[in-house]
Amino acid sequence: MPRKSQNDYLDLADRVTRALKIAVIALLVALAASQLALQIPQVRMWVTGVDRLEGTPF
Repeated sequence: MPRKSQNDYLDLADRVTRALKIAVIALLVALAASQLALQIPQVRMWVTGVDRLEGTPF
C-alpha cells in the first residue's frame, strides 16, 4: 500500500474546507430566504400555525 504524502493530506483538507465553506454559505442563504419568506403573511399562515393561536386561551 503506497504511503500518502503530506501534500495529499493538504489537498484533501483544502477540498473538505472548500466543501464546508460552500455548505455554510448555502445554509446562510437558505436561512435568510426563509426569514424573508416569513415576512409575507400568506406564507407565514401556510408555514406556521402559531399565529392563529396567538391571543387564544387554551
